[in-house]
Amino acid sequence: MYINELIHNNITYSVDMIRLKTSLTYAVFTEIEFRFKSCWKEYVKKYYTTPQLKQFFYNYIIEVGDNQSFWFGFCHNTERRSFYEGAEYNFTIEFNPNKLKDNKIIEYLLSLSGKWYIKSFDLAMDLKVNILDIITDIRGRGNSKIFSNGFDDKTICVGKGDGRIKIYNKKKESNLNILGNLTRVEVSRELDDFDISEIKTFEYKNIFPVLYLNNYLYSFNDYQDKTLFAILYAVQNGFPIQDLTRSYKEKIRNLLEGGHKILFNNQIATQVVRRTIFYYFMNNQKVRWK
Repeated sequence: MYINELIHNNITYSVDMIRLKTSLTYAVFTEIEFRFKSCWKEYVKKYYTTPQLKQFFYNYIIEVGDNQSFWFGFCHNTERRSFYEGAEYNFTIEFNPNKLKDNKIIEYLLSLSGKWYIKSFDLAMDLKVNILDIITDIRGRGNSKIFSNGFDDKTICVGKGDGRIKIYNKKKESNLNILGNLTRVEVSRELDDFDISEIKTFEYKNIFPVLYLNNYLYSFNDYQDKTLFAILYAVQNGFPIQDLTRSYKEKIRNLLEGGHKILFNNQIATQVVRRTIFYYFMNNQKVRWK
């Protein structure tokens, strides 16, 4: 289920999706196309070209079995074309390391260059708790949306762009035949072309959602403030913390911070991203590590 996962405080960290960029000549891309028109044509789920400004002109969606697919594109439409034979153009690939382990096609594509850059990735953190037993505290991350099909089959999306968050029932989403519960928390990160040869210097910044476990035990003191008691009960049953007044936000947060906050770890997140890159490029002789 995972590749290069790390477990800390009963949270499993992995990279769920990654987008990598390099530059290739038309001659090299012609070799790629030849493979997908001959020995690998059975894997081409979809091929298309588009002149839309924000997209790549050449696009391939490759399916490698069990509905596992990935995408790559060549020659972004914002790039100026050149008559120079050695001119290079943007070649970008996006795939899920957890679903495409040791895939020969991805290994081939990544071996074509030694200068790769991370464009974006999704950091996945899996918790063995039911999504209904998690309280979300949205703090300054934009609007949130909740999609529900009833009971614990729901998805929470927060924000847009870099740092956007998605929380969902992974067990139901992937139809996993496992015991217990599994909730996935995904944080999508967008980087400014991070050079993979410098991956040893990569540091994950502290971008995590504020989440609490819904297992607060009431004390006798709680019953002294009946309003606070009622509000806590409402929050535990789905009322958004961000919709409370400022004073009750702080009171509820103070109650939940002590022992109920889910603690994510920057160091573990950093390590799992580094390990994922090393996994795919450690045998690439073209990479000059720094």
